[in-house]
Amino acid sequence: MSSLSGNGKKITIVIFTVIIIGIGILLSSGLNNQEIIENTIQEKSSLSDAVLVGGLLPLTGDRSTRGEDYKTAIHLAEQDFNNYLDELGAKWKLDVIIEDSATSPVIALDKLASLNAKNIHIVIGPQSSAELRNIMSYANYNGMLLVSSGSTTPTLAIPNDNVYRFIPDDATQGKVLARLVHDEKITHIIPIWRGDAWGDGLKDVFTKEFTMLGGNVDEGIRYHPDVVEFSSSVSLLAEKVQQSSDKYELDHIAVLDISFTEAVQIMQTASQHEILGDVRWFGSSGIVKDTQLVEDRISQQFSEDVEFTALQFAPSKSDKYEKIQSLMESELGRVPNAYAFSTYDSVWIIGLAILQTQSTDMSTIKETIPDIAENYEGVIGSTKLNHAGDLDNSNYELWGVKNSEWIIVGKYDSSTDSILKFMIDI
Repeated sequence: MSSLSGNGKKITIVIFTVIIIGIGILLSSGLNNQEIIENTIQEKSSLSDAVLVGGLLPLTGDRSTRGEDYKTAIHLAEQDFNNYLDELGAKWKLDVIIEDSATSPVIALDKLASLNAKNIHIVIGPQSSAELRNIMSYANYNGMLLVSSGSTTPTLAIPNDNVYRFIPDDATQGKVLARLVHDEKITHIIPIWRGDAWGDGLKDVFTKEFTMLGGNVDEGIRYHPDVVEFSSSVSLLAEKVQQSSDKYELDHIAVLDISFTEAVQIMQTASQHEILGDVRWFGSSGIVKDTQLVEDRISQQFSEDVEFTALQFAPSKSDKYEKIQSLMESELGRVPNAYAFSTYDSVWIIGLAILQTQSTDMSTIKETIPDIAENYEGVIGSTKLNHAGDLDNSNYELWGVKNSEWIIVGKYDSSTDSILKFMIDI
């Protein structure tokens, strides 16, 4: 099943070598590009057989639903890229060896070491900030390159490390969340958040931005990522909302829930506290389009009752995007989350870097990826990276729940620094 092979990708050739720097770039000579590529590959290529790249995905654990999305995206991109290599007459194939990180920083490190033992030094993943923080030192020390499309904490936006993230960090998400809440006339926020690298980072950015807008942020409730029962945390949350109502009107109080799939359990428990259903709830990219939240009757109804609104990175919509979304939706039986499209593009960019350099050397690929990314027009749109090696594009969509479905209720455009809310009653 080929989706992007043979779709008019154009290739620039310079100084006797094939240099593929993305879609939409014209040849610098008037010669037939397919013929030149085929001849150059036959004469110059040092690659053959399978070129191994690693995949470190959360196939089990808190991020397992998204892990399925990532895996589907990788397999589709791998197939499409290999079809593209066939068209070029290349004698090698890209083969992504996937390991399950179980959404665990500890297991992620073990699986990364396993990939290293197989002499695999370029890895797609990990896809959570907690995992990435725990394995970065190992990757740097052992000469491994990590390409994530799920880690977003600003604290890991580090220039010149061995990490690329084809997703914007949460500096912008925190700012947009703060502005969204402020625009809704909320003056007092009580956060409940996942106590890991991602949750702490986003909560801190939001607190800074919302305070700068004149809002007040309660100390809130920080829970351990391994917690599975939330009665105590949610009871404390209810107490805080009740206490805050003595000082602020309920219309000006809101809960900010920064969590993964455990938001389902949090909302189930919150539904037992009347006061928690009397205030607005806001959320983040960690829960948007999560199928469990809308399939569970209690969390679905609660999210609609409190007009739950959350943010997620917004890929640029295009014919390519629609095509890949349709293929993944057909495979998954549901619409994939936005980060899956970044994962798809990550496979292509890594593959193009290997093709351009005719090398699998980590340092060579690391040096080449930013140039590839800057010129490549991916499924998500621009894949240009910033100075820290993270995606430069930082547009967001606002999502809510209506009639047991996730729906887009607004968007943030970084080019105009503006939030547009759609006229939808959620």
